[in-house]
Amino acid sequence: QANKRANVWENPKIAKSLIALHYGRYEEAQALLEQVMRSAEETGNRMSYLWAQVRLGYVAYQAGNLVEARRLLSESARSFAVDGYSVGAVFALEGLAGLSATVGKMEEAARLIGCTDAARERLSDPRPPHEQADVDLSIAACVARIGKETFSEAYEAGKRMSIDEAVS
Repeated sequence: QANKRANVWENPKIAKSLIALHYGRYEEAQALLEQVMRSAEETGNRMSYLWAQVRLGYVAYQAGNLVEARRLLSESARSFAVDGYSVGAVFALEGLAGLSATVGKMEEAARLIGCTDAARERLSDPRPPHEQADVDLSIAACVARIGKETFSEAYEAGKRMSIDEAVS
């Protein structure tokens, strides 16, 4: 019963969803994460719910459902920020940065990348290499579109933003 409450059996579903996402099996990844969210709701495990929700936002983003991705990532960022769970908000903001670059909002993407880089430095929580690769692609897209100088100005402005400012 304690294991059920802690959702320890949901961790393999998270791992399987990440594998499915990596291979472009978006419906499978989505179904697994929705199962985790339902279980977390039933057990009252808010953190498990929020982590599944933010990951579902990444699935929607990769699947090209950009409106749903923005909704899920924004909602996750707000919820993590309200709960004072900075690393969760940062992860959601990183997804929003990539989404912003995808839809051509390059200066917004640059500010969010600056904010999340500064937050990760303050938290001593470096970005994992596979996530850094995605951020590097967003940076390259921004620089190609708006130039290095404009990117750097927006990035530096983002570094001065708090997580709460970036979320709002």
